[in-house]
Parts: sequence; structure tokens; C-alpha cells
Amino acid sequence: MREMIKKIVMELLPELAGGLHLDRYARVLAAGDSPTEGATSERFRPRYAVDLEILGPDMEPDASFPRYSAVPLPVSVGGGQESGTFCFPEEGALCVVGFAYGRQDHPIIRQIFPLGVSLPALERGEVLMQQSPTSFQRVDAQGNWKRETSADIHESSLARTVKAENYSADLGSENRSVAAHSTESVGSCKTIEAGTVLTLLAGLRADLGSLGALNLTAGGDSTHSTAGAAQETVGKDHASKVTGNRQIDIASNRGLTVHGADTVTVEGEETIKAKGKVTIESAQELLLRAPVVRIMGVLSTEAYNGGPGSSTLYGNFIVRNGKVSVPDDDVIAGPVSLRGHTHTGVMPGSSTTGTPVGG
Repeated sequence: MREMIKKIVMELLPELAGGLHLDRYARVLAAGDSPTEGATSERFRPRYAVDLEILGPDMEPDASFPRYSAVPLPVSVGGGQESGTFCFPEEGALCVVGFAYGRQDHPIIRQIFPLGVSLPALERGEVLMQQSPTSFQRVDAQGNWKRETSADIHESSLARTVKAENYSADLGSENRSVAAHSTESVGSCKTIEAGTVLTLLAGLRADLGSLGALNLTAGGDSTHSTAGAAQETVGKDHASKVTGNRQIDIASNRGLTVHGADTVTVEGEETIKAKGKVTIESAQELLLRAPVVRIMGVLSTEAYNGGPGSSTLYGNFIVRNGKVSVPDDDVIAGPVSLRGHTHTGVMPGSSTTGTPVGG
């Protein structure tokens, strides 16, 4: 009776006779061809698949099973249209194989097992996705994320938002390109420090402003070049200090307007040279104060706003302590003429040309 029942069961369930109802270990022999974007996975060409050999309990190849080619790999997460988590196992990896419907021609891979391979470090409570010891993404038991790779990382998105209490980046070099506008808002202080050269370049306009103080400091030389016009406006006092020499070269005209008083103090000598005419005009009084005033050339005075008549002095003259002194060689070179001029030693009504000048 027992054998009869067994025979009936084997006829009704032939997979029991071949042991196809039991899971078996298998070894990955080779991976299939890598799928391209949008490639369709079919039964006769699943693409995401591997070649297998079935193993016996002693982990040796089972000769009662053929070599299976292009057995589809399971997708642990996802599995929709062009979605999911995919990874080809290495050659020699062990997996568990079952047979759908108890048919030997329908092998399916249930799971990949890391038997016979070296494992990465993993603590309790951690989650690890690792491609190699140098490329992995880890979440530790405290929830900290770590992503590391010895190769490149390329990210592309329509928009990106990063929010953090603290942000720190340690880079060897950086190259950033912004196709449109770029705005940066800092609630407190911002410091930019360059070890060698700092270059700021604008194609159309550059604005640097401060609601408070603005300090520009250069430990070495400083150069300011403007191809067009330059305008400087100071609301209050303007102080400039040069410890060395200062030179100003103006190719065209110069205009200077002082609405208050103007004081120039020169501790050394001062020289003013003009190839043309020099005009000094005062609405009130022009005062030259010095122990000695030397005039070389012709000195002419003209009536101004109804004042006295004109006077002309020829020769080299020295005005010392309010008196005009003429050197002897200059007198010989040319006579001195005083027209309409009163001076010490000449009585009113007498000739305007006399010897008291310089005599």
C-alpha cells in the first residue's frame, strides 16, 4: 500500500521525484550582457541575468542538472519600468535557486548569499551599501550618513536644496559655473582668504558697498586704473597721507574749487613751472610774505577796478624788508623805470625815473 501511494503521489507531483520542490545552492559562472537604456527584459533574453551551475549538498556541481544560461536575477527594491536596485554578482558567488511550478526548465534565483567571500565591516544597527572598500554609503546606528568613493561623483537635478546648521567643505580645487544669476546672503560675518591671488572680474559693472565703514588695506603696492571717467564723493573730511613721494600727471586741464579756506604747507622747497601764462586773481588782497622776495624779469602792475595807475619794473629786483633793491649789474644791463609809482626818496611831482631805487 505504501509503495502504491508513493507511486500515485509521484505521478501527480513529478517535482517531488526530481527534488525540484526543494531550494538548491548554485554558483554564478558568468554575467549576461549589460542592458542598455530602455532594453526590454524577456524570458528568452532577460539581459539582467547570470549563468549558473547547480550544486549538491557537498557544494560540488550536481551532474544531474544542466548548466543554466541567462537565469534572471531578482530585484531587491523596485522592479518597475526602468526602476529598481540592480547589481550583477561576481563570478563564483553563491545563490539559492528554486524551480517555478516544479519544472526544471524554470529556474529562479531567490537570493544571493555572501558565502566564501570577504565581508565589509558592519556594526549592529548599521546599513551599508558598498560597491568596493573605497566606494560605499553607510548609515551608522546613530543615523549618521557617510558616502565615500575613490572615483568621481556626478549629480544632476532640476533643483537642489541643502539645509544644515553647519557646512564644511575641504577641497583640493574648485571650479564653479553659474549660467544665470547667483545670489548669496550671509546673516553675519563672511571672510574670503586667498593665499596668493584674489581676482574679481565683472563684464559690465561691479559694485562694492557698505552701510557702515569700508576698509581697503594693501600690504604691498596698490594700483587703480580707470579707462573712462572717475568720480569721488566724500560726505565729510578727506585725509590723505603719503610717507614717500607723490606724483600727479594730468594730460589735459585741471580745475580745483575750494569753497572755504585753502592752506598749503611745504617744509622744503616748492617750484611752480608753467610754459604759458600764470594768473593769480584775488578778490581782496594778495599777500607775499617772506624775508626776501626775488623777481627775475619784468614786473608790471596795471590799474584794477579804479585803482592807481600802472607801473613797470625792468631788471632783476629783490624786495627786502619793504624796500626794492636792484643789483649793480642789473642797473647797467637796463635802466629801472617806475611809472606812476611812489616810493621812498622821490618827492611827489618829481620825475618818475630816479636814482633812489637801488641807490
